[in-house]
Amino acid sequence: MNERAFHFVFADRFDPTAVARAKAVGRVTELDGSDAAGLALALADADALLVRTATKVTRDVIAISPKLRVIGRGGVGLDHIDLDAATKRDITVVHTPGAATESVADLTLGLMLSLVRDLRAGDRAARNDHYRAFRTEQRVRELHELTVGIIGMGRIGRAVARRCRVGFGCRVIYHDIVEAGLMAVAAEPVARDTLFQTADVISLHVPLTDATRGMIDAAALSYVRPGAMLINTSRGAVVESAALAQALCEHRVAGAALDVLDVEPPPADHPLLLAPNCILTPHVGARSILALSRMNDVVDDVIRVLEGKRPLFPYVSETA
Repeated sequence: MNERAFHFVFADRFDPTAVARAKAVGRVTELDGSDAAGLALALADADALLVRTATKVTRDVIAISPKLRVIGRGGVGLDHIDLDAATKRDITVVHTPGAATESVADLTLGLMLSLVRDLRAGDRAARNDHYRAFRTEQRVRELHELTVGIIGMGRIGRAVARRCRVGFGCRVIYHDIVEAGLMAVAAEPVARDTLFQTADVISLHVPLTDATRGMIDAAALSYVRPGAMLINTSRGAVVESAALAQALCEHRVAGAALDVLDVEPPPADHPLLLAPNCILTPHVGARSILALSRMNDVVDDVIRVLEGKRPLFPYVSETA
């Protein structure tokens, strides 16, 4: 170990194997992200800060980190890191953009099937005296009949498109502000309003930015075709919860399934908790064994930066 060993601060919980990799080249401070005082003390001489989702790396956090050289995000989204402040300080930000692709795509299809087949209601009926009535009344569409509209054709959007098109034979349409380029499966680019008016299932796979925050609001939902369903496994703040709850209560949207919410965990009075035909899961899209393992690999990129090597997955400022 060199005279001044690298100092790694793990503000959120990482796997012991990831922590061990950091200890092999430096010293480690492990914290609970909610410990603001402990975080401030540790960052006074930290070379690297590693976070998951809980810790918010604000401008103030960066300001109290005079020696910080790299921020490692074990995961995909970077909306909880002040990227402008990091860029101005020449702090490298690295993440694991492909870590959760397959895991989130799997959950998206699971939520889609749960909505289309009304599995929650079926489970309740099988446990009470509605067993025969539910079976008699059940009339659902098959997935291959449906048009799936994907908003955001990045890694996860493409993985969902592949499952829908190749696995189930769905028609796939999509909208993205970035040119998608060559697609591995048949998918038709359309205008956003066209997607809303055409898709039987709308699946959101966008990062949280100024452009996408509140993107699914009352105005957007007014374009959605009657009987359509909405799935969000991207970021909670992309959807205006009150507007979606009202659309569900008025049956303008037939169903919704969300792994992410604007407030996590949701308070008791959150509008979607009582909305009809609304499935909620506690932000578990990336919680597969393999996805979590891949997220821990961010420590290797952090070490690359500290050793003066080129990282594999750096954030690059649009103005750089």
